[in-house]
Amino acid sequence: METNTIETARKNLLTVEKKLNELVIGHEDFIRALMLSVVAGEHLVVIGAPGTAKSYAIRTLSILLEAKFYSYLLTRFTSYDELFGTIDVAELAKSGTFKRNWSKIIDSDFIFLDEIFKANSAILNSLLSILQERIVYDPITGQPLQASVHTCVGASNEVPEDPELLALYDRFAVKVFVDYIDNDALILRALQARWLNNHNSLPLATMQDVKILNNYAEKLITARIKELGEVYKLYHINTVPLVKSLRSQGVIVSDRTIIEKLPKLFTAYLALYGVTIDNVMNAVFDIITYTARSKEEVTTIRKAIDDSLGEVAELAKKLEKAREFVKAGNLSQAKSVLAEIINTDINTLASKTPWLKPRVEAIVSNASQLLKNIQSIEEQISRLAGETQ
Repeated sequence: METNTIETARKNLLTVEKKLNELVIGHEDFIRALMLSVVAGEHLVVIGAPGTAKSYAIRTLSILLEAKFYSYLLTRFTSYDELFGTIDVAELAKSGTFKRNWSKIIDSDFIFLDEIFKANSAILNSLLSILQERIVYDPITGQPLQASVHTCVGASNEVPEDPELLALYDRFAVKVFVDYIDNDALILRALQARWLNNHNSLPLATMQDVKILNNYAEKLITARIKELGEVYKLYHINTVPLVKSLRSQGVIVSDRTIIEKLPKLFTAYLALYGVTIDNVMNAVFDIITYTARSKEEVTTIRKAIDDSLGEVAELAKKLEKAREFVKAGNLSQAKSVLAEIINTDINTLASKTPWLKPRVEAIVSNASQLLKNIQSIEEQISRLAGETQ
């Protein structure tokens, strides 16, 4: 696959993500989860109260990608015919031929199923097959029909507790929790996005871009990154210790998640945001919360990350602070913070947790590069000042 083609697809999808964050205010984590699910070709379930932009986000994404979209609100009374399409009674009476007029659920790229856990048993079985196999079985003939769905997004107000529903819940590789926005500044931005922006959004990318990045992500897992090694080994080094820590705290991350689902999100992260040392080291910490089965587990995971990173987390915060200083034009304070990072004793810091050493090295490397950039800017300013005298 040509590098230019991949870069173009990445650029287009990052533009889509940026636009979504301009329209869906205060839900950056949900948007990132949605974008990673799409690049990975996985399904996502979003848990949150009504009116938290769940359906709006996926519907807008479909518009921005010029993709086929299907949406349905499920209840315990929803029948198979309502969701998947009715039998052609006229054709049956005329020729005795059984034919179903399939709904758009069959040939849509994105499916949004609201109140998904209110579906009855018959619907649940059909949904399991479309999620796991992307195949729909007609309940009368038993004939399989291939569905075109790329990503299915399920939505619910609460986490299911019924054992029968947990099987469906576990089929979603990505789980994300959303709340109402309560920050005054964010509410103002949301008002501006709703009433001042042009809502006639035009496509910014296509499903072809999605497929290009999806294919690239699938190949990345067995690729070798220069000076770092094979991606699957990097994934293992960064993921397994954290997963073990989470399991010891009662957060169950299944073997299937570790071996099958999480690697897809890991490579999707690299495909979308770039294969850099920083991203290789950061990816697992950004995506691991998507394995949480409840908001309580999200809290536990985030605390475990902070605890496991310790001083490394402080280094990462310092690097982000330095970047903010640079954006604000405060180069002097940025240099001071970067110097603190660069002077870090990597071996001492990582002695208790050797698996964190690559992450520390990545932070220091980024700090060194940023410092070089600042010095280059200062040299240019000094030169220009000399020329104007």
